[in-house]
Amino acid sequence: MDTGSAKVEEKEELKAVVLADSFDELFQPLSLNKPRCLLPLCNVPMIEYTLEMLAQSGVVEAIVVCKAHADKLAAYIKQSQWARGQMKVVVRAVRQATTLGDALRAVDESSAIMADFVLCAGVVISNMNLGRVVAAHVANKKRDASHVMTMLLQEATAGHRRRDKCDESVYFVEPGSGRLLALNSHAAVPRARATVIPPDVITAHAEIEVRADLADTGVAVCSPDVLALFTENFDYHLMRRDFIHGILESDILGKTIYAHILAGASSLPADGAGPAGGEGLAFVSHGGYAAGVTDTAAYDAISRDLIGRWTYPLCPDNSAAYTYNRGAVYKAASVRLDRASRVEHHVILGPHTHVANQTCIADSVLGAHCAVGEQSVVRGSYLFAGTRVGRNAAVDASVLGERVTILDNVVIERGCLIGDDVTVGPDVRIPAFTRIARRRMRRAAGTPASIHDGDSDDDAAWPEPGAAEGCADAAPDADGQELFDRLAIGAEGVGYVWADGADAGHGSDASSSASDFADDDDVALRLRRLHTIGSTARDAGAADSDLDDDYLDDSAQDSDDAAEKLTPQEEFERELYLTVKRACDEDLSPSKSALELKSLRMSYNQDQAEMRAAVVHEILRTVDVAALPDSAARVLRKWAPVIDEYISDGRDQLDLVGILERHCALEVAAEDAVRARLFVRLVYLLYQLDVIEDVAIIAWFNRAQKKLAGDVDPELLRALEPVVDGLDESDDESDDESE
Repeated sequence: MDTGSAKVEEKEELKAVVLADSFDELFQPLSLNKPRCLLPLCNVPMIEYTLEMLAQSGVVEAIVVCKAHADKLAAYIKQSQWARGQMKVVVRAVRQATTLGDALRAVDESSAIMADFVLCAGVVISNMNLGRVVAAHVANKKRDASHVMTMLLQEATAGHRRRDKCDESVYFVEPGSGRLLALNSHAAVPRARATVIPPDVITAHAEIEVRADLADTGVAVCSPDVLALFTENFDYHLMRRDFIHGILESDILGKTIYAHILAGASSLPADGAGPAGGEGLAFVSHGGYAAGVTDTAAYDAISRDLIGRWTYPLCPDNSAAYTYNRGAVYKAASVRLDRASRVEHHVILGPHTHVANQTCIADSVLGAHCAVGEQSVVRGSYLFAGTRVGRNAAVDASVLGERVTILDNVVIERGCLIGDDVTVGPDVRIPAFTRIARRRMRRAAGTPASIHDGDSDDDAAWPEPGAAEGCADAAPDADGQELFDRLAIGAEGVGYVWADGADAGHGSDASSSASDFADDDDVALRLRRLHTIGSTARDAGAADSDLDDDYLDDSAQDSDDAAEKLTPQEEFERELYLTVKRACDEDLSPSKSALELKSLRMSYNQDQAEMRAAVVHEILRTVDVAALPDSAARVLRKWAPVIDEYISDGRDQLDLVGILERHCALEVAAEDAVRARLFVRLVYLLYQLDVIEDVAIIAWFNRAQKKLAGDVDPELLRALEPVVDGLDESDDESDDESE
C-alpha cells in the first residue's frame, strides 16, 4: 500500500501559480491600460517568456492570478497559443487582493493546489528547465520534513547590471545542504555600513557561507504548506520581507527554506568586451539564465541580455519575424531604412518600422509601426508599437508606451516613462525621470499610499481623461477641452505630468526594505529613481556618501567617482572628450561623428556657439604638434565636415578663426614659432576645405589689428599677415579680371 502511494506521489502533476500583479507602481504609467505581464519585452509580451519556461519544465497547469485587468489577460490567453497547448492556463481573478499575500490566500481558499508547485511572477525570463530545481526541492523534503520552499537564486558578481540597485541582501547559507539560515535585507539608501549576523546562526552551525553575490530570480518551488502559512498569518503581505523573514526568524513555525543557486553568473565590461553593449556589465551564465522584471531598470538590463544573446537559445531571432544582422541588430522583413539612416548596435526594429535619413538608433527596441523622423537620435530606449518621433528629436534611456507622439525638436532625457497615447512637443525638453500619462494621477499630490489601498501598478480603477477623481483641476475648460500640462510638455502636448511620488514601490518587495525610511521623502525619491531605467549610483545621492559605486564595474568606478563631483558643464566636457576619442579610435565617418555630437548637444542643452567652441577645441587637441604639418592636415580633412555643421554665416566664420587663435595661444604647449606655424596651418587648411572664406580671414585680421577681436597673441597675428596679404592680392586679381 505504501509503495502504491509513493508511485502516485511521484506521478503527481506539477502545477504553477503565476502572479500577474505586481502590487507596486514602478511601471506606471506604462501599465495603466494593461497588466505589466502583457507589456512587451523585445516586442514579446513578458508573460510569454514565463509560460514558455513553465511549459518546458513539465508544468501541466498554470494558474495565473490577477487582480487588475483580469479580463484583458484572459482575452489574451484565449487567443494565444496557450489556449490550445498541452499546458493548461487558467486565469483566476482576485478582485479583493491588495498584496501578494492576499493573492496567495485566495489561491489557498480555492483548493486548486494540493501538491508541490512552482511559484513565480508573470514577468520571469528564463532559458532553463526547472526540472533540476524541482528535483532539488524533492530531495530537500526527503532529508528535511520541515522543508517548505526552495528559492531559485542566481549568482551575480558585484557590478552586475542585473543586481537590484535598491536592495543589498546578504544570504547566510549552510554549505553542502543549501539551507537558508538567515537573510539580511536592507535598502541601499541610506547605505548600511555593516551587516548583522544572527547569533544563533553562528552558535548552532559549525560552518556558514555569507553570500552577498546572489540575486533573487522570482522563482521558487513550494509545498502546499506555503499557502497554508499565508492563510494562517494575515500579516504576511510580501514574500521576502514578511514570509521568508518570518520563517527564518520564527522558532514556533519550525519550517525551513533552501536555496538552489545557479552558478557562474559572472560579469564582463559591456563596453565592447561582450555582446551586450552599452553601460554596465554583461551577463555570462554557466548554469542557466533566470531573472524577473521587477522595475524598468531590470527591464532595460534583461532586454540587453536578450539582444546580446546571453539568454541563448532564448533570442529575438527565434521568431521567424526577425533576422539577425551584424552588431546584434534584429530587423523584421518589412522594416524601411532610409539610405542615410544609421542603425548602430544592439537594436530590434519591429515590423513596418521606418527610420528616416540622418537618424541614429542604438541600444534600443522599436515596436511595430514605429517611425523616427530625420536628424533624430534614439539611444538606450524602448518604443512600444505605433510610437512616432518627429524631426530633430532625441530620446535617451526612456520607455515610451504605445501610440506616443514626439513632435519636432523635443528632447526626452534619461529615465522618462511616457504612457500610451501621449503627445509631447514641439520645441520642449522633458527633464530626467519625468512620468507623463494620458490621464491624471488618481491621488492628489502628497497623499500617502498604503499597502492596503489597492493602488498597484496594474490597478484599473483610474479616472477617465478629464475626470475629477483625486484632482480638483481635472475638469475641462470653457471650450470643453482638457487642461493638459502644456507648459511642461509643449504647446501641442496631450497628457499630464505626474508628480515624482515617493511611494511607488509600497506594495512589493522591490522597495520594502525602504519601509523604515518611509517618512523620509528624499530617501524614498532616491530609491524610486534607482528603480528606473537610465539610473546610476549618482541618482541615489552617492555624493552624500550614502551609496558608493558598487553597481559599476571596476574599470568605470574611478571615473564615475570623479564624475559625482562634476558640474553639468564639466560632465559635458568629459562626454565630449569621450565622444571625439571614440570617433578617432573607431574611425567613424564624419556623418556618424556629427550625429554623435548632435545627440550630445541636445542632451546637455548647449547652444550653437558653445558647441562650436567646445567641439573645435576638442578636435584640435588630437593634432600632434610634433608631427606638423601632416598631423594638422590629417585631422582637419577628417573633421572639417563636422566643424562645418556649426558654421552658418560670416559671424560664425569670424568666431571660428578666433577659436583657432585662442587654442594655439592658450592650449598648445610649444615654442612661439611652433604655435604660430600651427595657427597659420589650421586657418589655411580650413580655407582650402571651404569651411572659412577668405573675406572672413581678412576681416578677422583687420579687427584684430584694431583691437576689436579681444586680446590676440601678437606672434600669431604677425604669422598670419603673409596669408592675409596673399588673399588680398588674390581678391585684387579677381577684381581686375572681372573688370
